[in-house]
Amino acid sequence: MNRNEQIKLAAKLLMITTEQAEKYSGKIDEVSAMYFSIPEKGGGSLIIGDDGGVLYADSSVGYKRHLEAYKQGIRTPID
Repeated sequence: MNRNEQIKLAAKLLMITTEQAEKYSGKIDEVSAMYFSIPEKGGGSLIIGDDGGVLYADSSVGYKRHLEAYKQGIRTPID
């Protein structure tokens, strides 16, 4: 997936606009993925890999724990 596809998917899954998804995103070079996080209490986070793999985490899961789970190959089904 390219960056624009990842942004569109994040917007759909997090139920936000593509503009918000882009604003709340960052590249994770070490795992070839994008990180999306809604910066408010109860806001979810996603890691979307260049391969299309997705891992969702709620606001109780910190970034480090989220990233470690992604590195271990844990994914969230999107269907």
